[in-house]
Amino acid sequence: MLLETCIETEEDRRVGGQQWALQEVRSLVCSYLHQVFIADTMLAKLVHFQGYPSELIDVIVKGVPSMHICLDFLQELMQQPSLNKQIFAIQLLSHLCIQYALPKSLNLCIVALNLLYALLGSLSSSQRVKLFKPILPALVRISEAFPPLVDDIVNLMMQLARICESQASLASHFDAHLGKELEVSAQESKELCSLVQQTFSDILDKAVFKSKIYRQE
Repeated sequence: MLLETCIETEEDRRVGGQQWALQEVRSLVCSYLHQVFIADTMLAKLVHFQGYPSELIDVIVKGVPSMHICLDFLQELMQQPSLNKQIFAIQLLSHLCIQYALPKSLNLCIVALNLLYALLGSLSSSQRVKLFKPILPALVRISEAFPPLVDDIVNLMMQLARICESQASLASHFDAHLGKELEVSAQESKELCSLVQQTFSDILDKAVFKSKIYRQE
């Protein structure tokens, strides 16, 4: 409930002065969370195993200095059987990597990539879309934080793109009367393919080209 007060509403975007008020609320909430997480690290684990809206992850990671505590239990969260918890864990990890580009973060990214490789071949078409649509932006952030992982991430996305193209192509060979579900699956696969292509571009811009510029400097 406390975290929900940090969510930006339509009124915040529309009414003058509301953005300032929202920033004040977020600052107070983050300060409070920092204190309670430091006092009881198990509370930090409980909050993140319960989860909260993914749109708040960036706000909380940037606003709560003690969020590095999450690195201690993220692998356990990623290993939960719930797809939603796995998605949340990888999204959280990607933001933590930007804030804390530590060896522990790198190791957790490797664990996350191994998990995604395993899920890639075992999920149904609809579950695959559900997993990777919110995960693709996280892969961009991980690439930005740890450029050495770019090759593994690109390889993962190439496999994902091939599977999506195959799924869409297979569905297109069946008549529409065989089921609306198959038609929807084909459309979702095409959309995911487009998102993968956009993610390639984002990784090139934010990780590959950026790291080359740094090396030249």
